[in-house]
Amino acid sequence: MAAPLPAWIRALGKPGAATFALMFAIDSLARASLTTVIPLVALRTLGNARDVSLLYTVTGWSAVAVSFLIPWIVRRYRPRRLYSMGAAILVIVPLLLATHTLWGLALGMALRAFAAACLLNGLNLYYMAYIRKQDFVRSEPLRAFFAAACWTLGPGVGIILYDHIGPWATYLLSSGSAVLLLIYFWRMRAEYGPALPLNAKLSTNPIANIRRYVSQPRLRLAWILSFGREAWWSTFYIYAPVYLVAVGRSDTAVAVIMSGCTAMLFTSPIMGWIGRRLGARRHLILAFLAGATTTMGVAIFFHFPWWSTLCLALSAMAAVALDSVVSIPFLRAVKTRERPEMTMVFSMYRDLAGLIPPMLFSLLLTFFELPSVFISVSLFMIYCAWLARWVPRGM
Repeated sequence: MAAPLPAWIRALGKPGAATFALMFAIDSLARASLTTVIPLVALRTLGNARDVSLLYTVTGWSAVAVSFLIPWIVRRYRPRRLYSMGAAILVIVPLLLATHTLWGLALGMALRAFAAACLLNGLNLYYMAYIRKQDFVRSEPLRAFFAAACWTLGPGVGIILYDHIGPWATYLLSSGSAVLLLIYFWRMRAEYGPALPLNAKLSTNPIANIRRYVSQPRLRLAWILSFGREAWWSTFYIYAPVYLVAVGRSDTAVAVIMSGCTAMLFTSPIMGWIGRRLGARRHLILAFLAGATTTMGVAIFFHFPWWSTLCLALSAMAAVALDSVVSIPFLRAVKTRERPEMTMVFSMYRDLAGLIPPMLFSLLLTFFELPSVFISVSLFMIYCAWLARWVPRGM
């Protein structure tokens, strides 16, 4: 007689927090392995940094525009088809990049951003359908922890494969991960269930959906807090390497420091435990204040690399603390009948956080030095800490 499978393996075979966290990790590997490769491919294709920045801006805003179709897709074809489509697109993206053409690069970048939106929206809908609201404070840290290795090692592994084996190796890793995600998702057979009524009124007007979202104070608050967290990560990935090179760090040192800061994601379970002890409200306030203080420290100790690097690492830890609970205000506040539309609007924080800060900072850097970027992010995090006072105490 065969021995029964361990409980943790059985848990990965049915919808639940561990299963969704594993799905997020596989999705993260498919995207993270291309994170450092795409900018290099873009630079070699276009020849200068200005055109690369323009390409990122155009493809990013294109993905935001197309993402307005997501609520219609969810209502018409259900979350299962939305998530499957996102994974299938991730399989195709490396094939487009492998064409080594401008059109393949641009289309691949836009589709990659749209696929990320589909997967994030679909996964959030499944979280809200299968996980009780009071358990979100446990499931969110688990999601970040599962993805920690992918975002810590994925970018480095992707570029090493690209340089030392060949582009095909990186593209195979990304496409293969997406195929694995698709197989695992369909093997699990997760259904959204009765939480999304078929006869629910459908709003296909994106402006109306945004207006409806903005009219709800708790959802508005959840969006700003998530945007603040994601804006820090966006700034970190773009400007931290620029700073480290500016103060004389070698490329190897930059890679080690960036990976070390990203590895703070492994502290997610500890941050989740702290969040359960303090409650989401106090946890968010303290984490935003800690992030603001340490990010300001990068600017203050700008010409003292060891101290500024320490501040950068501590600010990454504060950002991970935010990762553990910052989505909870939205997950608990959104109404069941409005989940597809409101989730689409909420998820736009990630795309906009990757587009708006670089645009503003490019203007800021026209008049001020690099420390102004870290000062600006710090001030915005203080504002987010002030806003977090309105997160309900019971969360």
